[in-house]
Amino acid sequence: MYKTYILPIHPTDQSYARKLSRAAGRIYSKTVSTVKKINERKGIWLSEDSLKRYIRLYAADFPLHSQSKQAAVEEYYQNLAGYFKARESSSDLRPPYRSKKYNKVVYKKSAITHREGRLQFSNGREGQKLEIPVKDFSGEIQYAEMIYNSYKQKYQMHIIIDVSAPVQVEDQGKTLGIDLGQIHPLVSFDGSNTVIYNGGKLNSFARFKNKELARLNKKIARCKKYSKRWRRLKRAKAFLLLKSRNKIKDVLQKYTSAVIGYCLQAGIATIVIGELTGIRDSIDYGKKTNQNLHQWIFRKLTAMISYKAEFVGITVETVDESYTSQDCPRCQHRSKPADRNYCCSACGFQYHRDGVGAINIFKKYTGSGLVEGVLTSPVGVRYSAHLCCPTEWNTSPWAG
Repeated sequence: MYKTYILPIHPTDQSYARKLSRAAGRIYSKTVSTVKKINERKGIWLSEDSLKRYIRLYAADFPLHSQSKQAAVEEYYQNLAGYFKARESSSDLRPPYRSKKYNKVVYKKSAITHREGRLQFSNGREGQKLEIPVKDFSGEIQYAEMIYNSYKQKYQMHIIIDVSAPVQVEDQGKTLGIDLGQIHPLVSFDGSNTVIYNGGKLNSFARFKNKELARLNKKIARCKKYSKRWRRLKRAKAFLLLKSRNKIKDVLQKYTSAVIGYCLQAGIATIVIGELTGIRDSIDYGKKTNQNLHQWIFRKLTAMISYKAEFVGITVETVDESYTSQDCPRCQHRSKPADRNYCCSACGFQYHRDGVGAINIFKKYTGSGLVEGVLTSPVGVRYSAHLCCPTEWNTSPWAG
């Protein structure tokens, strides 16, 4: 499994990082112009190997590692391959034609060394090395990318490493049903225990973003386009979206890690999630409800759970989510709840509405019978900035 870590580049190296990015941009732009010129004159597409030989001479004195130069060429040909594939279904497309003044710098394995608590990134004989301090880490570095963060206005190093799962769940045949909701993002049931992951903070972050975004958009609409105030407000809008996205992502990362940690402790071998694909197609429930549905992040939650579960050897399955919050787990009578509490109009069964959804998802997959006796009350997990995973499986080896 591959994981990405973002490491800061020292402020004194930012100007040099900008120079390296400029060199990578020149190589990419030269690749674009050369391939386009040959195609217009001779009607052929220059091969990638031929272009690399040309770039080796063109960029001989550029302060970049030889494989970093090749990576800029490979990036263009990947875009070109995507164009050829898309052209099969649409003829009104153009091949990659945009040049780049600045571009990301790719460092492959041969350009990265780890010595005495520091990562060194080679820039060939013509350039000096970049160094970033790190703690001891496990895993094999695959490659790295130096990318400019336009919001923070500085360059950062993205390290991609291959890590092996430190723990594999013991298959005890146990299953965890998960109901994804808008009020509470996650509610799980394992056959006896129900856990509700509170969505108060997540929803408050979304409401704050919507309120501030509307306020900024109103001000931007009154400004002259490209004026100084318009640019300042656009920067404020971009910062708001970045900050809100990071806050929401932090909640989801902590909750999904807590779910996987719970599975490891309880010996859960299979996670079953309610399938919500198509739920937003042709919706018309009013302005407010439509906005909430379109901002529902169930796909991101499912993706996070899936890749984290794969990391520890847990299988993820999906089942049809229809009516799981309305069918009574005890008598199967269908009753539509009016609030967050479910009360069956036939047998009087009462439970948390989202808990009923998780129970029915669990029952659909396992084929277990109707619920008998009294269920234990749901346990709540509330978000906090210091919420930790129940196990140590997700500890980062990097210094940050």
